[in-house]
Amino acid sequence: MTLQGYQFDKAKVTPEADAQLYSYLAQSSDNKVISGLTVTATGLNVYVASGKALVQGRLIENTQQMQLTAQANKTGYVCITIDLTQTNTSTGTPGTSSYIPVNNQLRLELVETLIQQDLNTGGGLIYTFPLYSYVSTGTSITLIKNKYNFSSIMIEKTLSLNDGIEFNFVRRGNLVTASVFRQTRTTNLGSENIKLTQILPVGLRPSADHAFHINRNANTTVQAPMIFVFNSVGEVRVTSGTTGTSIFQGTTMYYTDDPIDNN
Repeated sequence: MTLQGYQFDKAKVTPEADAQLYSYLAQSSDNKVISGLTVTATGLNVYVASGKALVQGRLIENTQQMQLTAQANKTGYVCITIDLTQTNTSTGTPGTSSYIPVNNQLRLELVETLIQQDLNTGGGLIYTFPLYSYVSTGTSITLIKNKYNFSSIMIEKTLSLNDGIEFNFVRRGNLVTASVFRQTRTTNLGSENIKLTQILPVGLRPSADHAFHINRNANTTVQAPMIFVFNSVGEVRVTSGTTGTSIFQGTTMYYTDDPIDNN
């Protein structure tokens, strides 16, 4: 039978099919820490706290603090690694209290290079999920949190663009909201697709050209809006046909493919 269903009576659901479902449902929340998994260091020892993550559609839990030891003078990553080239084993008798599965396909480790193959649709076998990156000296380690992989990450920045209009940017996941709320500003010159000197920082640039308008009014008179265009390299262009003092407000949303700025 070529048509296979998994959520049906007496159906066989493999771990691969289960992971594909959860990865699809999670969308941008896949490959994210759910809770905990903070990393600290003392000397060359690295400690990974308990916590949970969803990696390639697979729920992973570290039930207690785990210690890893780094080599001196190295750079690398503190990772959860899924390695499907390994074979899981078990002890005891299935269906009894003596049965204990042994997961050889999962480990916490320090790696120098990331391997991130698609385990669900690309036929991949290995995926390293970085919690932190690190740099070690002869006696100590500096840790840098990979903020993008933590589900609670939210970036908020305020940027002053054309004529001092301040945009409040909020990013969660790959979605960015840019908003202006009731700001009184004076426009002295009209403009048509003029490129501003200000640029959007890495982390807030749209994945494709994004045009939107900011409403403006003077008392009860509604005026022509100010049109902004953000592009994928961070350039900002503006078109404004009205001069004088106005009240500006508006909101737009767009997607970004930028990495999270860890600074």
